[in-house]
Amino acid sequence: MESRRPIKKIALVILSILVCALFAGAILLHHFWPFTEGSVRSRLAETLSANVKFGSFHEKYFPPGCIAENVSFQRNGSGPPLISIRRLTIRSSLLRLLGHRISLLRAEGMHVTLARSDFSRNKSSDQQTTVDKFVADDAVLEIPQHGRNHPLRFVFHKFQLDNLGGADAIKFAALFDNPMPAGVIRTSGQFGPWNSSDPSSTAVSGNYSLANADLSVFNSIGGVISSDGNFRGKFKEIEVEGSATVPQFEVSSTQHKLPLRTRFTAAVNAINGETILRRVKGNFGRDEIQAHGTIGRRPDGKRAAIIDLNCDRGRIEDTFYPFIKAPKSPITGNVAFQMHVVIPSGHERFLKTESRLSKIAERPSQKEPDGTNLTDLGGQVMVRNGIAQFTQLSARDGDASALLRGAYDLTSERVNMHGRLTTKASLTKTTSGIKAAFAKALEPLFKKGPHSKVVPVKISGTFHHPNFGLDTNSNM
Repeated sequence: MESRRPIKKIALVILSILVCALFAGAILLHHFWPFTEGSVRSRLAETLSANVKFGSFHEKYFPPGCIAENVSFQRNGSGPPLISIRRLTIRSSLLRLLGHRISLLRAEGMHVTLARSDFSRNKSSDQQTTVDKFVADDAVLEIPQHGRNHPLRFVFHKFQLDNLGGADAIKFAALFDNPMPAGVIRTSGQFGPWNSSDPSSTAVSGNYSLANADLSVFNSIGGVISSDGNFRGKFKEIEVEGSATVPQFEVSSTQHKLPLRTRFTAAVNAINGETILRRVKGNFGRDEIQAHGTIGRRPDGKRAAIIDLNCDRGRIEDTFYPFIKAPKSPITGNVAFQMHVVIPSGHERFLKTESRLSKIAERPSQKEPDGTNLTDLGGQVMVRNGIAQFTQLSARDGDASALLRGAYDLTSERVNMHGRLTTKASLTKTTSGIKAAFAKALEPLFKKGPHSKVVPVKISGTFHHPNFGLDTNSNM
């Protein structure tokens, strides 16, 4: 019995040391515990440079963490909060706490009102805690728009960040509703390391897909667009490469639809939304088109897409079909053209569509070109509000040529053209081409001989019932 007493004494000493250690640990843990209401509020306020308020706060010890409800972040004394969260859950483990890490940060019912100036604010350099996973499903992001009553509203069905606050890149994945054009975007990738001195220079890369986006938000056009691609660069200049398809692209005023397919490269400024279309290669109906342009604010402060198009190989019935109300295009033929298009946002219609036709070749009665007996046309045209204004329309058919100017109404098909016809031969035996069109009206001028003639001419009426004649009011 006496031999057991030293063992009991040693056990009592060890037990006393453990009790003292646990007691001291409890005191230290209580003093340095990171999930007290004051500590959490202070850290959140420091991270976002905002005043933080809790509706209620509950500490959790197993596992370590806390739950805060009705959380608000306020930077200004008035106005809506920068961020409001219905329920904020923070969870970690003792091992991760030693490494200044949090296992999970979940924000339920989060609503963010973010001005573009908020993006340029520096991230706190004192932030040392890393969040392994940040989840904010069903969150709402609103960005006020200059000169508009309603902000851009993004609804995030899924949103997750991994390694938030870490020294390495932050991974992201999101599924959200895009407001303009309205559609669903799925994206994933990474950004960082975070550039605290210039956040807009932070590197970003990833991929995206856009599904079922409604183009009618732009009022002047319509159709449902789908797109996918990849991107990399910096937030202020993201290089995007992708493809887009609109099975039934239409101009709203005519509701005529043609398929549009494109591949493109672009540079996007994620801070202000400005986009530079570096290269676009597409098919619009049977037109093969190359384009470049910009999407952003015009000098008047309104947003618009300003695009220059070039087509070396196309069909004019497809080129003009979306702009006319007739069930069939009154003009057919192979065409090459250059076009300058301005598509405004909101409720404005096309501001301006300027085109320069390089070549049209084919008789109107032909369904397909046969390469023989054609009239070659070329010129410059500006199309605005459905009216094609020709400044220099040249037509050549063998030894005859015409130079015309005037207007053609794509909607009513009415023609009002004036110019001059030059020919070296008699018109009586001509059965096709521009000579045949003017033969009846101008043949009396050739009775003295088939030598060269230059005469003023005009075309009036409609496309299907044109009137060709001598322009007696010409100053030529």
